[in-house]
Amino acid sequence: MNTAESNSSTKHSIRRHIMWRGALRSLVVALVLALVSYYHAISLLEGETRAQLQQYIIERGKLDSAPFNQTELYHQAIEKVLLEQLNKVPIKQGVAQFDQYFEQWPDKTWRTKQPWYDGKVAADGLYHEGFTAFIGHDVQLTDEYRHRTAVMVGLLDWYGSALIATEQYINYYLSTPENFLVGEFVGVPYMHQVPSDTYFPDEVFVALADARNNPSRQLVWSEVYFDSTAKMWMVSCLKPVYRAGEHIATLGQDILLDDFINRTLKKAQQGTENLAFNSRGELIAYGALQEQILAAGGALVLGNDQPQIRNLVLKVIKQGQSSGVVEIADAYVAFTHLQGPDWYLANIYPKHLLQDKALLAASVIFAIALLGLLSEFAVLWHLITRYVLQPLQHFTRVSRAVDHGDFRALQESDMLKRDDEFGLLARHLQGTAQALLKAQDAVVDSHEELERLVTVRTAELTSVNERLARLAITDELSGLFNRRHFQQKLPLELARLARHNNRQIWAVFALLDVDHFKQINDRYGHSSGDCVIRKLGASLHGQMRRAGDSAYRIGGEEFAVYTTLVEPNVELIQELATQMLDSIRSIELHEEISHFEGPLTASIGMVCLPSGHEPLQLDHLYKLADQALYQAKNAGRNQAHLIVQRAAEQLEHYSVN
Repeated sequence: MNTAESNSSTKHSIRRHIMWRGALRSLVVALVLALVSYYHAISLLEGETRAQLQQYIIERGKLDSAPFNQTELYHQAIEKVLLEQLNKVPIKQGVAQFDQYFEQWPDKTWRTKQPWYDGKVAADGLYHEGFTAFIGHDVQLTDEYRHRTAVMVGLLDWYGSALIATEQYINYYLSTPENFLVGEFVGVPYMHQVPSDTYFPDEVFVALADARNNPSRQLVWSEVYFDSTAKMWMVSCLKPVYRAGEHIATLGQDILLDDFINRTLKKAQQGTENLAFNSRGELIAYGALQEQILAAGGALVLGNDQPQIRNLVLKVIKQGQSSGVVEIADAYVAFTHLQGPDWYLANIYPKHLLQDKALLAASVIFAIALLGLLSEFAVLWHLITRYVLQPLQHFTRVSRAVDHGDFRALQESDMLKRDDEFGLLARHLQGTAQALLKAQDAVVDSHEELERLVTVRTAELTSVNERLARLAITDELSGLFNRRHFQQKLPLELARLARHNNRQIWAVFALLDVDHFKQINDRYGHSSGDCVIRKLGASLHGQMRRAGDSAYRIGGEEFAVYTTLVEPNVELIQELATQMLDSIRSIELHEEISHFEGPLTASIGMVCLPSGHEPLQLDHLYKLADQALYQAKNAGRNQAHLIVQRAAEQLEHYSVN
């Protein structure tokens, strides 16, 4: 290298070094500022986000509770009117009105006349249509009962159409404990179609509110359900009516939930998701599991396969509050209790949304800080160039001359006269140059000896490293590969089998367990048990004759063997198992273990599976081999149980004694 090239290279090198060190410093400072800003923004945004979530979920709760609250108000109003009408309408007038409404059918039941459904102008001058009623053939039609049912039909006639017109309901109905039901069902003369032996008090949409199922006599809500015929989500609200302590009627209404379900699934804040569940922890609406909810009939019991959602739901219910915000691992959950059917509505707000906002703020601060620090770095660069780099370049030229033997260049230079660090460095260079001349001869003499010592130490280090590598994968007692190597090597071997695109290879994997090993330890001592492990390891190692065959001690008295076959030859697999069993039985232990009652035996579980385009999984092989080992032990030990797959998805079982 000539002098010009050397100068250029050195100058560029130190400039690069200064630039990178300064840039790194600026970057670190900017990153620290950004990090502090990020966590500060997180703390501010967390409180703000919680408050916004609380407000959002309360407003949603009011919106979604409104239909349920309104339904309960309807029931209360109609209950009040029903009791008033029963008191005010004379029995005689009610009986007469009954005859206007009903006729007896040939099946002995009483049902409303057809014009009341088709449509007619009644004596009151108003148009009536759309309702039907049914009275069972075994009901005693006393004057009181005729009066009561006529009043109920009249109320349904007045209020049913108005409620259905809100499009929140598909029906409204009233029933009595004596097997009467009147209702308006959209587009269907339902009470004219039911069989004559129908007994409505046993139907769930009536029985749910009777004295036996509802002793508190309060308004009750049914479970949510999906009507597969109407393709609608519904829930029923029932209100028992008592008069002088006697249950005289039940008011019922089916509420459409399609709007509620759609709002829950689709109308969430950006980046969040909603879910609804009941107080028992069953899911009613959740986008990711909606198909499963539908398959479960409208209420999905959460199992251990959905731990995150299940824990979320249980945590909300456990709060015992009407609304609030709880924190889970990766999200904030705002919840509110919906009045009416005892449900909860929750909004899951992932923490990454908050983190993204904080990251944006931190990024702006980082950019500003970085720009300011880079400006500072530019000024610093100018000062270093003038007061450090230029003197250093001069010193470099002098030291290079000294390096070529020109000591006068140092003596004639003003570097020795400087009283700063460069002067100190020049004087040190002067002393070093003189010492180097003296040491040069000594270095030449010691060079050959140093090379010899390096060669010896390198050979020793290589030997130690090789031994350490063997120890890292070898079980010291058995001399076989250890469990760590088993877990690392076998998946690679199984993956290698999958790369044989031109032919199929069968993997043979066996688990071996020494029979009654605990008894050997207990009776003859742990040193005898160690002897058994060493002998068995030597036996298995002796049977590994092909490249790719491997044996492992994977724990205690448990060993594993792996090999491959080009075809699933059952006889060959059985022969391999027999060789392993016979080899173990032939192990001689009497010299090492006094009074040993042999022979030594083992149980083997062996599996043979074909490789495919996808690698075989070690866990799957281990599980099948463990099942086979259990079969061998369960059959009396001292034998092998084989599982072989020759045809697709068909496992064949064999035993070898």
